[in-house]
Amino acid sequence: MENEKLIDLHMHSNYSDGDLSPQELIRLAIDKNISTISITDHDTIAGIKKINRNDSLIVESGIQIIDGIELSAKTNKGRMHILGYDINLTDETLNKKMEELKDNSINSVLSIMEQIKRDYGIKFKYEDIKNLVNLNHNLGRPDLAKLCMKYGYANTVQDAFDKYLIDAYNKTRQTGKGLEYQECLELISKSGGISVLAHPKSLELPKKEFLVLLREMIHYGLRGIEVYHSSHTKEEMKYYLEVANQYDLLTSGGSDFHGKTVKPDVELGSGIQNNIRIKRLSILDEIR
Repeated sequence: MENEKLIDLHMHSNYSDGDLSPQELIRLAIDKNISTISITDHDTIAGIKKINRNDSLIVESGIQIIDGIELSAKTNKGRMHILGYDINLTDETLNKKMEELKDNSINSVLSIMEQIKRDYGIKFKYEDIKNLVNLNHNLGRPDLAKLCMKYGYANTVQDAFDKYLIDAYNKTRQTGKGLEYQECLELISKSGGISVLAHPKSLELPKKEFLVLLREMIHYGLRGIEVYHSSHTKEEMKYYLEVANQYDLLTSGGSDFHGKTVKPDVELGSGIQNNIRIKRLSILDEIR
């Protein structure tokens, strides 16, 4: 049925690299007939802490909001992100780590800024750098991409990544203080949450290597896999579903919506050209 409610457990607010506030995301989800959401900002829970569950919009719509996060883990190739669902927002260890990651994000962005200055002669005004550091969210490469656009070094966020930021990040990443995946899994588990490997395609691993890594992660407490994601093809979604069934993993999924700046082709609830319209996920059976 066309009016059947949708599920989207992967989206970003302006507390990480999204365009919309948590409240605006909730309103958009309701408008798009989405019944269950999770705001999964990168390495921060500041945004979801701002949500008032007694707000009339939330109460009257009946929308279910699951507390979430997306943690960045160290990896030698590709990108490893681990989603945490149904976490305890007051957990002391988790909150302490969030403060540490915020400081690390500033240092990381400043390192990348120095690298693109050395490699490409790209410079920003002191006032812009000061404003960047004082933003209320964890800093990331999209923030630098927006500055590159402002100064005319790039036309879009993706253009800035392709021209400068991917290379600069690869040169500076070894000095970063990202978390080992084992620590990410432990943080989520000890805060009462459920850990899910996000968009496994981004690991850029051959199937055999991927399955070796997956088995290791399961040993350390991984409980689910993001089967449905805007970047996955139908064939890949089918494969990840088979993997979930084979290893008794919970299934999860979402659009990875950011807004028009970072991922302009991704729509909340439906992904890229309606390539996802999620109606059921086994992880929700565990949470409910």
